[in-house]
Amino acid sequence: MNLEGTWCPSVRLLGALFSLSFCFLEPAHAQEPLEEAEEPIRIDVNIVSLRFSVKDAAANFVNNLTIDDFQVFENGRRHDLAFFEPPRTQKTTSTPLWLTLLLDVSGSTFATRGEEVLAARLFFENVNEFTKVGVFGFTDQVLPFQDFTSNRQAALDALAAAHPHLGRTAIYSSLNSVIGLMAKRALPEDRKAVIVISDGMDDNYVLSRASAARAREHGVVIYTIWVPSAAQLYISSGRPAAGAKVADREAKEAAFAQLSESTGGMHFGGFEAILDFDNVLAQINDELFGNLYGLAYYTDRPELDRRQRNIRVEVEAPGYSVQGVFKNLPDRIEAKRDYIAALFDNEGVSRLGAGAGHFHELGANIDLLRPRQGAEETSIRFRLRVASYSLEKDSSGGINSQLGIIGILLDQSGNEVVRLREILKARLTEKEIREARGIIYTNRLLAPPGKYLLKVAVMEIPSWRMTVLERAVHITE
Repeated sequence: MNLEGTWCPSVRLLGALFSLSFCFLEPAHAQEPLEEAEEPIRIDVNIVSLRFSVKDAAANFVNNLTIDDFQVFENGRRHDLAFFEPPRTQKTTSTPLWLTLLLDVSGSTFATRGEEVLAARLFFENVNEFTKVGVFGFTDQVLPFQDFTSNRQAALDALAAAHPHLGRTAIYSSLNSVIGLMAKRALPEDRKAVIVISDGMDDNYVLSRASAARAREHGVVIYTIWVPSAAQLYISSGRPAAGAKVADREAKEAAFAQLSESTGGMHFGGFEAILDFDNVLAQINDELFGNLYGLAYYTDRPELDRRQRNIRVEVEAPGYSVQGVFKNLPDRIEAKRDYIAALFDNEGVSRLGAGAGHFHELGANIDLLRPRQGAEETSIRFRLRVASYSLEKDSSGGINSQLGIIGILLDQSGNEVVRLREILKARLTEKEIREARGIIYTNRLLAPPGKYLLKVAVMEIPSWRMTVLERAVHITE
C-alpha cells in the first residue's frame, strides 16, 4: 500500500511503519473433545478494583489496617466495598533497593510512552524511602537520563522527557552496563532490580543468556515489559510476513522474555502491557515491596471512561495517607475493546467488519479528497480532522497524547478489501489550542474500481475515548 501523510506541525509519526504481519496470541493447540461442557468463565463488568499503599506522617508504610478503615468514593458518591485484601507483608520497612528503568529509545517504541509515564507516577508514590531510582535509555549505547536518586519527581521528569534517539537496538550490552553500574554503587546486601521496556528486537539476542547470568551473579532481578514497535504495526491488505522473519522475531522476543524468567522477575507482554500499564507496574511494585492493599467496589456507571471517573480512597485513621492508587476499571463495551485490540493485533483488524460499534466521543470528521491529477492507481484519498477541544489536556494546558487510527474499506457485501492502522503522537501547545489548531491526518487506500464503505476509527489511547466515522465511496478508473 502506498501511504501519504499531511500533518499539522504539532503531529509526528512514530518512526517508520512497515508491512509486517503480527499477532500477540499464541497458536491454539489441538485438544481432545471434552466429555462434558465446561462452565463458562463469567466476568462482572461492573467491578472496579484498586491497589495502593498507606503511609504514616513519617512516610513509613502502614500494613495492618482492615476493611473498616477505608472508604471509597466515585464522583462524590460513597460505595460499599465488595472485596478487601491486606498487603502481602506486614513489614513496614525493607532493605534499600537500587532500581533502574531501562527504556528502549531507538525511536520505535514510543506508542505507549504516555501510559508508562502516568503509571510510573503511581509506582513512585508507592515505593519506600530507601529506593534509589535511575532512568536510562538505550539505542546502540546507554543514555543516562537520570542518575540514581531518591528524588521521585526528578526520576519521573526524566522518564517524561525521554525522546527517540537514532541507533540500533542493543538491549543486552546496555543491560550489562547498568548491571555493572549498580554493582559498583550498591552495598552487597542491597537489593537491585531493573525494569526493561523494549520491543525486544536486538539482532544480538544470543547474548541474552550471558546478560541473565551476569544479573544473577550480582543479585539483580530483571522485569521485562514487551511493547510493540512502529515497525510491528501492520499496514497492508493482509500479506503475511515471510516465515524466516517471523521465526527471527519470535526468537528475539523469547530471548527478551527469558531475562526475567531466569532472574526471578516477571515478564509482561501483549494487551496487559499495552492497555494497562497501571496493572503491570502495580504487579511489579507489589513484588518488590509487598505493601499494596486491594479494594474493589461495584460501580453503577460502568460506561464511564477514565476522565469521567473521579475515584477517591480515604483512610479513617488520623495521620495516615493513601498513596497513588492503581485502578483497574470495568471492561468497555466489547466492540470498543475490539478496536483497541486491532490497534496492536493484525488478526484483530480482520474481526472488526461491518458490524462494529459506533462511538462519537471525540470531535472528529472525515473528508473525501479528489484523486491526484494523473494518478495511475485507483484509490480513495481521505482527510481526518480531530478537534483539539475534545482531546485530553496535560498539566500545562496543552496536548501530549497518542492517537490510534484504524481504517477499513468494505465492499458492498461487507467484506474487507484493504486496511490501515497507525499510532501517532499528537502535540499541541496551549497557544495552538487557543488558535483553534487541530490534528490533521491524510491517507490513501488502494482498491479496484467500485462502490465501498470507508470506516475510520480514531482513538485517544490514554483515555480509550473514540469516534468512528463512515463514508460511502465510489472509486472510478
